[in-house]
Amino acid sequence: MKDFSSSGGAPALMLLLLLLAARAPLAESVKCHPLYLLPCFGAIFYSRPPSSQCCARLREQQPCFCQYKRNPILVNYANSRNGHRVATTCGVPHARC
Repeated sequence: MKDFSSSGGAPALMLLLLLLAARAPLAESVKCHPLYLLPCFGAIFYSRPPSSQCCARLREQQPCFCQYKRNPILVNYANSRNGHRVATTCGVPHARC
Protein backbone atom coordinates (compact mmCIF):
# COMPACT_ATOMS: atom_id res chain seq x y z
CA MET A 1 0.00 0.00 0.00
CA LYS A 2 1.37 3.44 -0.91
CA ASP A 3 1.68 6.02 1.79
CA PHE A 4 -0.22 9.30 1.58
CA SER A 5 2.71 11.47 0.44
CA SER A 6 3.93 9.12 -2.31
CA SER A 7 0.44 8.70 -3.75
CA GLY A 8 0.12 12.39 -4.58
CA GLY A 9 -2.20 13.05 -1.66
CA ALA A 10 0.09 15.63 -0.04
CA PRO A 11 -0.14 18.13 -2.93
CA ALA A 12 -3.91 17.74 -3.10
CA LEU A 13 -4.19 18.20 0.66
CA MET A 14 -1.98 21.30 0.54
CA LEU A 15 -4.12 22.82 -2.19
CA LEU A 16 -7.24 22.12 -0.16
CA LEU A 17 -5.66 23.67 2.95
CA LEU A 18 -4.62 26.74 0.98
CA LEU A 19 -8.14 27.15 -0.34
CA LEU A 20 -9.58 26.85 3.16
CA ALA A 21 -7.08 29.35 4.52
CA ALA A 22 -7.80 31.84 1.76
CA ARG A 23 -10.03 33.98 3.95
CA ALA A 24 -7.07 36.23 4.78
CA PRO A 25 -7.69 40.01 4.93
CA LEU A 26 -5.50 42.63 3.29
CA ALA A 27 -2.24 43.74 4.88
CA GLU A 28 -0.45 46.92 3.79
CA SER A 29 -2.30 47.00 0.44
CA VAL A 30 -0.92 43.55 -0.43
CA LYS A 31 -3.48 40.85 -1.10
CA CYS A 32 -2.69 38.22 1.50
CA HIS A 33 -3.76 35.04 -0.18
CA PRO A 34 -1.76 31.85 0.33
CA LEU A 35 -2.52 30.70 -3.22
CA TYR A 36 -0.15 33.42 -4.42
CA LEU A 37 2.63 31.24 -2.99
CA LEU A 38 1.84 28.24 -5.22
CA PRO A 39 5.00 28.88 -7.31
CA CYS A 40 6.91 27.90 -4.14
CA PHE A 41 5.07 24.59 -3.72
CA GLY A 42 7.81 22.39 -5.22
CA ALA A 43 10.53 24.18 -3.30
CA ILE A 44 8.75 23.82 0.04
CA PHE A 45 7.39 20.28 -0.37
CA TYR A 46 10.03 18.62 -2.53
CA SER A 47 13.19 20.61 -1.62
CA ARG A 48 13.54 21.88 -5.18
CA PRO A 49 15.38 25.16 -5.76
CA PRO A 50 12.94 28.09 -5.65
CA SER A 51 12.12 29.63 -9.01
CA SER A 52 12.46 33.34 -9.71
CA GLN A 53 8.65 33.53 -9.66
CA CYS A 54 8.61 31.89 -6.21
CA CYS A 55 11.13 34.42 -4.88
CA ALA A 56 9.17 37.32 -6.38
CA ARG A 57 5.97 36.08 -4.75
CA LEU A 58 7.73 35.65 -1.39
CA ARG A 59 8.94 39.25 -1.55
CA GLU A 60 5.44 40.41 -2.54
CA GLN A 61 3.76 38.42 0.24
CA GLN A 62 6.30 39.34 2.93
CA PRO A 63 3.86 41.70 4.74
CA CYS A 64 1.54 38.69 5.11
CA PHE A 65 3.99 36.28 6.75
CA CYS A 66 2.94 36.97 10.35
CA GLN A 67 -0.68 36.50 9.35
CA TYR A 68 0.19 33.17 7.74
CA LYS A 69 2.15 32.14 10.84
CA ARG A 70 -0.91 32.83 13.01
CA ASN A 71 -3.11 30.69 10.77
CA PRO A 72 -3.37 27.19 12.30
CA ILE A 73 -3.60 25.66 8.83
CA LEU A 74 -0.48 27.37 7.47
CA VAL A 75 1.77 27.68 10.53
CA ASN A 76 3.54 24.33 9.99
CA TYR A 77 4.43 25.25 6.42
CA ALA A 78 5.48 28.79 7.31
CA ASN A 79 7.75 27.50 10.09
CA SER A 80 9.05 24.43 8.25
CA ARG A 81 12.73 23.84 7.56
CA ASN A 82 12.09 24.00 3.81
CA GLY A 83 10.02 27.16 4.21
CA HIS A 84 12.96 28.83 5.95
CA ARG A 85 15.41 27.47 3.37
CA VAL A 86 13.35 28.87 0.49
CA ALA A 87 13.07 32.29 2.15
CA THR A 88 16.82 32.37 2.83
CA THR A 89 17.64 31.30 -0.73
CA CYS A 90 15.38 34.06 -2.06
CA GLY A 91 16.95 36.64 0.28
CA VAL A 92 13.66 37.24 2.08
CA PRO A 93 14.07 37.87 5.83
CA HIS A 94 12.23 35.61 8.24
CA ALA A 95 9.22 37.27 9.82
CA ARG A 96 9.56 38.16 13.48
CA CYS A 97 6.02 38.25 14.77
